Amino acid sequence: MFKGHGDNQVSIQDHIISMTLRGTCNEYDFQDIGPKVEQAVEQCNGEKFCILVNHLEFLGATPEAYREFQVLNQWLNTQQMQAKAIVIKSFSTLGTIKSRVPALNDQNIQVFDVEGQAITWLQNQLKIAALAP
Repeated sequence: MFKGHGDNQVSIQDHIISMTLRGTCNEYDFQDIGPKVEQAVEQCNGEKFCILVNHLEFLGATPEAYREFQVLNQWLNTQQMQAKAIVIKSFSTLGTIKSRVPALNDQNIQVFDVEGQAITWLQNQLKIAALAP
């Protein structure tokens, strides 16, 4: 039986992995989302990718959940991730996330309040990465 409090969804299209988090999440939510993200990264076959995180309906997380999110982001930092776009409306929630997940400090992150703008930025990051040696 799934013990998560929130709701999550992971998908991938054109080397952009989309993660959507809704509600208040606990560690079980992130233990559920981690393998989904890892599977999406595997689908990129070692090629460069980006991540879109939709936090528009994210209300927060337990300390245990943030620890799981830290583990996931530490792993992402060892992969071919080029950039991450976070779509969020609450900057206080964003501040909490950044303070609880220090692995984010090592990532190329931009924050948006509109998903379409975030996707355009990520597509540009992939184009730039494709030009790099």
